[in-house]
Amino acid sequence: MYLKYITFFVFVIVSLLFNYQMPAKVIDRIQMITVVGYDAIDQNKIQETVVSPKYQQEAQVEDFIYSDTAATVYENRVNLNAKATERLLNGKLQIAFYDRELAEQGVEDFIEYLTRDPSIGGTLNLAVAEESAHALINSVKTGKGRGVFFNDLFDHNIRHGNLPQTNLKEFQSALMSETCDPFLPMLSVEDESAALTAIALFDDDKYVDKLPINKADVFKLLYQNVSDGNYQFKNDKYIVALENVESDKDVVFEPTGGSGEVTFNVKLRGVVREYTGKEIINQLTAIEKDIKQDIEQRGENLISRLQELDIDPLDIEGAVKSSNRNYNKEQFKSTYSEMPINVNVSVKITGTGTRR
Repeated sequence: MYLKYITFFVFVIVSLLFNYQMPAKVIDRIQMITVVGYDAIDQNKIQETVVSPKYQQEAQVEDFIYSDTAATVYENRVNLNAKATERLLNGKLQIAFYDRELAEQGVEDFIEYLTRDPSIGGTLNLAVAEESAHALINSVKTGKGRGVFFNDLFDHNIRHGNLPQTNLKEFQSALMSETCDPFLPMLSVEDESAALTAIALFDDDKYVDKLPINKADVFKLLYQNVSDGNYQFKNDKYIVALENVESDKDVVFEPTGGSGEVTFNVKLRGVVREYTGKEIINQLTAIEKDIKQDIEQRGENLISRLQELDIDPLDIEGAVKSSNRNYNKEQFKSTYSEMPINVNVSVKITGTGTRR
């Protein structure tokens, strides 16, 4: 009985002593970074730009932006702290940008820097700036803070747009995987403001190509199950837009001689929100068939492009490995570019809205 109380008091005392020795971080004497951007300046130097918000009256936020150039992230941070009135810390970091030139050189060292910091969570958003990360950050004018702005931009595009699920944890997992390659959102400055424009495709940790975001809906369907998405199809006869799109995908490998054959099976359901053709009730079967053919054709064209680049962001190799007892990595790599990979889609329109 007494031993239980003694153990409790010893635990409390040890905790107090341990916390007493921890360095104090008074909230009024630190600045939390919400956004960071890196630009390649030359072969040996990078420019780091950080954003630290200060909260004003009436829920307004004033962002302080600091920038400097050095050979390493650590050296840059020392230089930036020399410019700030309080110590700059990563505890509220939400977004990290890398310009395209830096991404082409490889971002593994920068990712390692982020993962070594225990104050940074796995949900941190990563992205590629098509031009300058510094210019991209400065292009945003908002009263809610640049960190919140970019975080909201990624969040709603993942939930309702064409951007697949992506963050630090997802990117690091793909980077460490032996079967797939990572990808990141790519942003540009359009009409003097930041905009999501593409998905940046990587070969290991190096940027190699991009997929325009307005054509990334099929990529998302092949990458993950979708809920509350959108899809638009148009031809010479009509334009139809689907909302509340839900999908399920399954990847099947069949060892049919040679390297085998892979099929993406996608089941898609959606509600018509816009239609420009004849009476829709009589056209549902034809519309479903047209959308099916469109997704299948675009999906197979996309996969062919990935095979040409010799990259595998859809983790096709992972599907083969998990279902083929004779899987051999070297054999897969040598045959991947020529492997038959099919897309099979079933489409069901579940509603056509209400005409008023």
